Amino acid sequence: MRLRFAPSPTGDLHVGGARTALYNWLLARRHGGVHVLRIEDTDEARSSDAFRRCLLESLEWLGITWDEGPIYQVGWHLPEAYRQQRLAHYRAWGERLVATGLGYWRDDPGQGRALVFRHGGGHVGWTDAVHGMSGRDTSGDPDLVCLKSSGWPTYNFACVVDDIDARISHVLRGDDHIANTPKQIALYRAFGATPPVFAHLPLILTPDGKKMSKDWKKKGLDGAAVEVPTGVLRYRDLGYLAPAVRNFLALLGWSPGDDREVMTPDELVAAFALERVKSQPARWDVDKLQWMNAEYLRVAAPADLLPALRPLVAAAGLAAERLSPELVAALQAKLATLADFPARARFALADDVAWDEKAAGKFLTPAAVPLLDAVDMALRSIEPFAAAAIGAALGPILDAHGGIKKTGQALRVAATGTAVSPELFVTVALVGRERMRQRLAAARARAAANEFPTRFSDSAG
Repeated sequence: MRLRFAPSPTGDLHVGGARTALYNWLLARRHGGVHVLRIEDTDEARSSDAFRRCLLESLEWLGITWDEGPIYQVGWHLPEAYRQQRLAHYRAWGERLVATGLGYWRDDPGQGRALVFRHGGGHVGWTDAVHGMSGRDTSGDPDLVCLKSSGWPTYNFACVVDDIDARISHVLRGDDHIANTPKQIALYRAFGATPPVFAHLPLILTPDGKKMSKDWKKKGLDGAAVEVPTGVLRYRDLGYLAPAVRNFLALLGWSPGDDREVMTPDELVAAFALERVKSQPARWDVDKLQWMNAEYLRVAAPADLLPALRPLVAAAGLAAERLSPELVAALQAKLATLADFPARARFALADDVAWDEKAAGKFLTPAAVPLLDAVDMALRSIEPFAAAAIGAALGPILDAHGGIKKTGQALRVAATGTAVSPELFVTVALVGRERMRQRLAAARARAAANEFPTRFSDSAG
């Protein structure tokens, strides 16, 4: 079995294209086949080297590998000798059509000479591995241009020539290519080649049934707008993990036949079958993607997340050098994406405290001053300054002032500025001794002066 993924470098890799690449890769791995990467760069006007690099980077990020390639149809970014060799190769294939009477040279006014395929018309049918019996009457179709006057091949012609060259046995691609299939089958037959097995994958739609052709936004559970890009690498930038995106894409139009959702690459390979690819369009579910990403984040090794977190933390203006596996471990179970991390980790990465005035007004009252004084005194001698030792030292103090449930929030707000953080003694350890004492001093001063607005108390109307 030989399969290929053949993107065009005319834009960022679309999530639909990424799913096509993934299905090709899964099927090749499932059957011990070969996965070929071919860059279809015959569109002179729209292709760019930046998009070519983006395609490769996107596939590498997702962990979709290839056994042969990348093969370039024209290779306009490569030396001129390569391009001339490729154009001569396509011309030789075109002359084969002319020699058999199935092709001819045509003078197009103002355009020059083009090589045209005389397809002959009639019904062209095939058994699609996803849609079953398929076909179309091509009697009214015009003859197909194969080589333009510039000598460059057209998409349909180059696609067939390259698939024959690479001995491609199965073509998995989007439904938007169905219109090209009759033309390509006619060309295969004209060259005396057996057409590959075609499997056309339904498109990916937005939740309201529209084609997912551009970025959009969705209101999240908290009311904030959630960005939904179409480009693969934007998901990396937004803090999604590649294994989660890959897993999500695999299930977007295919299922393993049971209730599994979170699956390793080996599990996906072992279960993947064309017979279970659905013939109806799939709909992009942002909530499910975030859930799946959270599942992967929850079990990830904290140290493995540090490289992706550093640029996000730096972009938020926080001290990336303070990142640690311990901080990640304390927060990762609460994250939907890595982009949530900087705000949650601010208490450990910033020198100052961003006060939540409502929380401070509720918990940092003059009555909390004795507790804060006692905690500050205890912090001076705790060794090692780690969660277990901190808990052993501060637990009795909190109990003496009314119990951890009553007084713990005052200490938490003093440490972080908010009423939400990881486990209390872990939080204190992550802030560190010196910064913790500085924050206690600031909280004590404001609490003693009763500076926090009392209008935020529970009894406020």
